Amino acid sequence: MAEGPRRRLRLVSTLLVGLVLVIVAQLVQVQIVDHRFYEEWASTQQERAIVMSGPPRGSIRDRNGHLLVGNGVRYSIEAAPSCVVDREAAGVALGALLHVPSARIEQLLNSQDEDGEDRKWVQIVSPVSKEVGEQIAELGLTGITVRPLWVREYPEGALAAHVLGFCTVEMTGFYGVEGFYDEQLQPETVEWVGPLDSANEQIPWATVPVVLPQPGGDLVLTLDRTVQALVEDELARSVQEYRAEGGTIIVMDPRTFEILALASWPDYDPGKYVEFFDQKPLPFEDPAVSQQYEPGSVFKVVTLAAALDAGLVTPDTTYYDQGQIEVGGQVIENATRETYGEQTVADVLIKSLNVGTAWLSTRMGADTFYRYVQAFGIGQPTEVDLAGEVAGQLWLPGDFEHWYDSNLGTNSFGQGLAVTPLQMIAAVATVANGGTRLRPHVVAQRIAPDGTVSTFQPVVEAQAIAPHTASVLTEMMVRVVEEEVHQAQVDGYRVAGKTGTAQIPIPGGYDEEGTIASFIGFGPVPDPELIILVKLDRPRTSPWGSETAARTFRRLATQLFLVMDVPPGGMEVAEAGR
Repeated sequence: MAEGPRRRLRLVSTLLVGLVLVIVAQLVQVQIVDHRFYEEWASTQQERAIVMSGPPRGSIRDRNGHLLVGNGVRYSIEAAPSCVVDREAAGVALGALLHVPSARIEQLLNSQDEDGEDRKWVQIVSPVSKEVGEQIAELGLTGITVRPLWVREYPEGALAAHVLGFCTVEMTGFYGVEGFYDEQLQPETVEWVGPLDSANEQIPWATVPVVLPQPGGDLVLTLDRTVQALVEDELARSVQEYRAEGGTIIVMDPRTFEILALASWPDYDPGKYVEFFDQKPLPFEDPAVSQQYEPGSVFKVVTLAAALDAGLVTPDTTYYDQGQIEVGGQVIENATRETYGEQTVADVLIKSLNVGTAWLSTRMGADTFYRYVQAFGIGQPTEVDLAGEVAGQLWLPGDFEHWYDSNLGTNSFGQGLAVTPLQMIAAVATVANGGTRLRPHVVAQRIAPDGTVSTFQPVVEAQAIAPHTASVLTEMMVRVVEEEVHQAQVDGYRVAGKTGTAQIPIPGGYDEEGTIASFIGFGPVPDPELIILVKLDRPRTSPWGSETAARTFRRLATQLFLVMDVPPGGMEVAEAGR
């Protein structure tokens, strides 16, 4: 064969071999290297994940079974425009029931996508009431879908709003127990993969796996609906009567730390939460657990508890009150700016003497004082089952940038540290509970979809002081009410309590006008069944806790002792305090 044809044959052979190698390499790339990619791509073209939903979010009830949060049915009105036979007639019919201009509905039905084609699906209105949805369904309009939706309902309106929180249209919980227990309350979502036809639509005759989604778990709260309503009424009355900017009231059982009622003002309606977004600040955050303040003289209960339990003093120990005391280079004075002369430790609490508590804290020293303060839960979250809790603020001697020697004096009467209302009532409830600090809680039971019930078990956080110390201090607090704060006395009951009138910190110092007025009291002594915190923000009629918060406590305690059938006991003075 001539050299020319031979050369051409080799060239063609080489090209064929090269082409075969390219094809083989491409097949290896597609079938081996990129096999998973193409498999998944094909799956997306042939199948679609289908979410099966249906059951509602879990319900929330009070301790007596009254429904506080449930679910209702609403409807979403939707359309497949290509299937609507007479769009003008559909617009007129729907407009009459939806109170929407028919021209607007026609515009939606005639709308186009980015490619200039008719939209395959449009939402006309969502949600609409059950009645309207059913009326539209009865029209039988071709191409119009009436899709049922679950919506969250709060049958008691704004009652216990801050405890409950709210749920968005996407059925996601925020704030309160709705936020804290969102995962438990959420219904189970079941998802399966279904085949598609050539038009990318689900094949209707495909077999659906028989796996039914489960509803969300239910909650039973420690709240008492009646107590909650009384608390909210009294809070609203007090805010108006004393011209306060806001306030908080908490009622607990000191034997279990169950929260029986918790209310803050201003509040909102969880079922209409979208209507409150224009308020400044937003009212959704719960001041009882999410906002901190300097407690003032009510904190003296903690300081007295520490000094008594440490064995440094007794109620009858005396000191000389000169009207002021210097601690860490800062001069501390009594609130009245008066000199009281020789006083007992009991007088320190009864007369609310700043000089006396500063004298006690310096006698204890920083290590002992702050050890007790932390044992009462100050400076740490209570771990309550409510969303958004903050830890408060407590600087310790090791915090060199924030703690000064003078803090030992000012902290003793509740200045220079910050607490939440729940932290403060939990600290005083520790005294009422014989010195044992428990974990506050608002959920009594969790009920799973299968009916399994999980009951909250008390959690002991600390034995802050000895039972004897708690008994002695309780009697001192009874004397506070009987001898000094007559405004808090409840006819027929021995109650223990302490006022607080706290300055409000502002940049560069303290507000010279506004105060936080508070009172915490419990009873009946010696076997208290209720403890109540009243906190009023910037009352204008009087800055003093004794003239505002204490009066609120008396009115509320009088009602609650009656409603909760608490017998008028404890009229005999316990020997521990005498």
